[in-house]
Amino acid sequence: MRRRVCYWLALSGLALAQPTPYSSQRPGGAYSDPLEQARDLTGRSIKTARVRAIHGTTLPGSSGWLMEHDPWLAYQMGRDLGIREFGREDGAFGDAGRLGGKVLDDQCTPIMSRDHINSCVACHNVPWRDMGAGITIQKNASTGRNTPHCFGGGVVEMIGQEIRSQLLAQADTNRNGWIELSEAHGAAVVHPVPGENLDYGNFADLDGDGRPDLNRIVYVCYLDSQGKRIPWARNLKDAGVGGYNLEVQVFGHGQRDRIGHGGLSSTLRAVSSNAWDMHSGLQACDPTASRESEHGLTQRSLAGCTQFFTGFTRDCGTRRSATGVSLDDPDRDGIFEEISEGDMDLLEFSLLNHPAPAEKVDSEFLQGQKHFQQVGCTECHRSSWNVPEDRRFFEIRTRYEKGVLTGSLQRLKGGPGHFSGIYSDFRRHDLGPDFHEVQYDGSRNRSFRTSPLWGVGSTGPYGHDGASLSLEEVIERHGGEAEKARQAYQTLEPGERARLLHFLRGLTLYSTETLACDVDGDGKIAQHFLVAGRDTGRECFNPEWLFRHPGKIEGLVEMDGPLISKALTNLMEAYQLRLPGLRDDDHDGFPDILQMSKWTIGRNR
Repeated sequence: MRRRVCYWLALSGLALAQPTPYSSQRPGGAYSDPLEQARDLTGRSIKTARVRAIHGTTLPGSSGWLMEHDPWLAYQMGRDLGIREFGREDGAFGDAGRLGGKVLDDQCTPIMSRDHINSCVACHNVPWRDMGAGITIQKNASTGRNTPHCFGGGVVEMIGQEIRSQLLAQADTNRNGWIELSEAHGAAVVHPVPGENLDYGNFADLDGDGRPDLNRIVYVCYLDSQGKRIPWARNLKDAGVGGYNLEVQVFGHGQRDRIGHGGLSSTLRAVSSNAWDMHSGLQACDPTASRESEHGLTQRSLAGCTQFFTGFTRDCGTRRSATGVSLDDPDRDGIFEEISEGDMDLLEFSLLNHPAPAEKVDSEFLQGQKHFQQVGCTECHRSSWNVPEDRRFFEIRTRYEKGVLTGSLQRLKGGPGHFSGIYSDFRRHDLGPDFHEVQYDGSRNRSFRTSPLWGVGSTGPYGHDGASLSLEEVIERHGGEAEKARQAYQTLEPGERARLLHFLRGLTLYSTETLACDVDGDGKIAQHFLVAGRDTGRECFNPEWLFRHPGKIEGLVEMDGPLISKALTNLMEAYQLRLPGLRDDDHDGFPDILQMSKWTIGRNR
């Protein structure tokens, strides 16, 4: 009955009827009535109710407007989406337990079951609240897939886009944005930094299987002679194929079939929308990723990243209410537009700027780093990459001194980016039978992306399947293309092996919220950092301190003894909840302005 009522109201253009949502947010402080407003004196919980963000740049409070006028608030709102616990009232768990997702080689067997978690940090949970590494889930095979961390996710995305640009620059000689059959020849070489060359295969089909002989990290879509994507084409020999376009799938461990089902997603936006759909039952309606433009591309996001058709979302917005809300409801749970295009803007913006991992550098670390290079690990685990444009607006630079890790906040202004300490060539390699994966349908996955090693000291267990419980174990497991490096490691003296492992353990993640950090750029870390006239304690990275209207905490209160309450007393002002793009007085989960004829989702671009 509730579904029918909600559907009728949506069709009529009225506010979408939903039950009063449960509240995972805790906006209350020391003096709040806990029956009316859940308290959190630590200040670390989600403070604001779930309201879909509006995609656009001109409406105050829309996603692009926030990125420009209050980037720290935009960052925090995107971060909160990754931390928030979604419930049935939000549309979570619509297909709980159902087999789904992409299919394996038999074109029938689903890769996993749907809707098993209600928050991104349920899997990405080390460290907690930072989209870190996490659990091993059942996916592709009963051996599972280990959850990677998202630290430095924006750097990885930018490298993927740069690899694609370099490959296109080599083959697309007429510069029309795709590779025609007459151009599909020659070696594919990528330069991480000047003077370094990585073999990415060949643009031609030298082995005669109908596919370009590119490294399997490169996904190919086939185009006709006019450059239009042919959805059913699977190789260069199919009728009508006039060439192809490519994307570089730098996220995840890798699927076996890079032609038949789209492989993995290539961008932060697409990875996020697919994960929300598969793992939580939350479908995104995202025209940025679903509105195809040309040559297999869709749109460029507000954060500046080219999107690909492989990021299509199931909620296509083919039917909409008078206020512009999608009525597609792919999982038929009665909740409409569970994730909005504006939500995707903000989450992408947050992940783009997620700080990179740290290095605990000491003398033993530096010696171990030399041994790591000496045995040949850096043939695949390349440390450094350049990109022509760094799209992030900040980074945290860490320092390790006298056994203590600290940070400093650096504002960025675009321009070229140089990234060191990543330790990946972003190619797929066959590491021998101990890494091979027999999938549910009996097919075999033999190659996987070189995992970036930054953060590896904090991310056990290891391997795509999480089957190696220690760094020593996963090194000894290497074979195939890494056989020589493994043998060289085994010839090291015990002390040399210990130093190499010390180096790897020094590549760490950290809690961004609790890291002692110089935020104001005065060159020191204050023990009594003042924000909005209140002592917040030791100076640390808290985006709320950097808002256009900085958060003002309660401060010293008497509870179970004296403590500094981090609950905000200016929540409405700090989070700008009265802006038209954010205001939701009727608590239906959509900004009130959507009920006005002037503004609809998708119109404010």
